[in-house]
Amino acid sequence: MTSLFNAMVLRTLITASLLCLLLLCAGCAMNGKTTSDADGAASSQRSSPTLVLYNDPPIIAHFSFPETTHAQGEFIAWHADLDDAAGKGANRIGQCNGTMMVTRRNDEHEDDREHRMTTIELDWDDSDDSLLIAGSHPYQHGAIQTDTPMVRAVTGGTGRFMFARGQMVSTRLDSGWYRHEIWLAD
Repeated sequence: MTSLFNAMVLRTLITASLLCLLLLCAGCAMNGKTTSDADGAASSQRSSPTLVLYNDPPIIAHFSFPETTHAQGEFIAWHADLDDAAGKGANRIGQCNGTMMVTRRNDEHEDDREHRMTTIELDWDDSDDSLLIAGSHPYQHGAIQTDTPMVRAVTGGTGRFMFARGQMVSTRLDSGWYRHEIWLAD
């Protein structure tokens, strides 16, 4: 009877220890949580962004299938100047190139959103520096651009950004420009 009691106590202590460890790890994971600031733009609680860049209003090409519009597999491509600021005082520092493909429609959602897989390349002029960004987000059906900030993963890069990892928050400004806040992992 005593050995059975000791085994039950040991099992309870191990379970409680694992639960405490799990809660501790979950608390640590919450430190980098993304929230919304006063302007409604997503931002990181961890630190200031590593880079803040802008692109002017993009030139968008929309390729839909002849028999349907905004269907799964539809393709959207764009390009724009990559700048160090927004507006007339901006200095061009490179190019922003991107593609999107509709991966699924959400016909049951009340605002009829569709999900798009996006790939973006930020390419600096006169250097081998570039960042590659990717992610999937819902867009209003039929809308080419979004009105909500989007968080995407930095998946790599070249030049000084070789092996880069992190995240980019892209926010469309009222002027049609985009602000990109980039957090690179150490």
